[in-house]
Amino acid sequence: MRQKFDDWRGSRGWKEVLKIIVKKRSVPNQLLRLEAFIRRSSHTPDKVVADYTKRKLGYQGECSIDFYLSMLPPNQVSIMHDLRLHSERNGYFQLDTLLLTPQGLIILEIKNYQGTLYFDEYSHQVTRVLNEKEERIANPLLQVSRQRSHLHSHLISHGLPSLPIHTFVVFSSPLTILRSRSSQQTLSPKIIHAEAIPTQVESYVQKGKQKYLTLKQIQEIATLLNNNHQPDLSNNLTSFNLNKVIKKGVHCPQCNQIAMHREPRIQNWKCAHCNNISKVAHIFTLQDYALLFQPTITNLQAQDFLQISNENMIKYLMRKLKLKTTGQNKGRKYHIPIPFEAKNYD
Repeated sequence: MRQKFDDWRGSRGWKEVLKIIVKKRSVPNQLLRLEAFIRRSSHTPDKVVADYTKRKLGYQGECSIDFYLSMLPPNQVSIMHDLRLHSERNGYFQLDTLLLTPQGLIILEIKNYQGTLYFDEYSHQVTRVLNEKEERIANPLLQVSRQRSHLHSHLISHGLPSLPIHTFVVFSSPLTILRSRSSQQTLSPKIIHAEAIPTQVESYVQKGKQKYLTLKQIQEIATLLNNNHQPDLSNNLTSFNLNKVIKKGVHCPQCNQIAMHREPRIQNWKCAHCNNISKVAHIFTLQDYALLFQPTITNLQAQDFLQISNENMIKYLMRKLKLKTTGQNKGRKYHIPIPFEAKNYD
């Protein structure tokens, strides 16, 4: 890899424009899994609801900055979302958004907090006041500093030279108030609201007197990181006996009720609760199965979970989906992708 990077140094004639979004944002598997559990559980514990609410707010905060990212110049900045990379020191580390520019890399750690946040630069303590209640929260500046260190080590371990890596903690809600703990302290310039992203990134690019990367090199690094990305496949619901608490059947994509039945004559699903008609409702139910249990399913297991007592119907549905299979006859397993893009089959 070192030799490959050294070869880039002679590629100053590269004329292509950067593709602005190299890796798109996707709904986290953990959030999809919690949604499936809440939808199908006979009883949802408060801690599961709290975990779901926290993760959903975090994801909504990440999505809300996309408007400001769209203002970045496509010929100067390339964007990667939701990176999960291996760290030699501590398992894996995650990056909400990474910007790649000729002047260096920029990590954006997105936070979706409500209330007033107080930063103490001496104790490194961060407190939040919301509804007249004060609580301590993890310091996002320390978090993004660790991410910077992990990313630097990751790039070095793959033969790349040391590159400038800048960091910002971005607060997505315009209602969040950011303050220093005392008047004698100043708020770190790394702490910004989402609306400041275009200005801060443009300033960083313009102030960069030295260009460390060509456009081709940026694309090579993006490809490397994309290939090294490891989705989080861990199951955060292993403490529950899912076989006992999960309701079976095809749920309605519109009202979420498990009330869909198959109408063979028109080959559609119809919801007994809201009368919604869908051609692909079974796809969302198969994704629930993959999220809650395992990413492979047999014909018999599909009959049980979709509540269809018809082996040939399951064969027909699976054949239409063109899923990868392993095994033969009754031992054949269908591999369910996550996420399952139903729009490709509608």
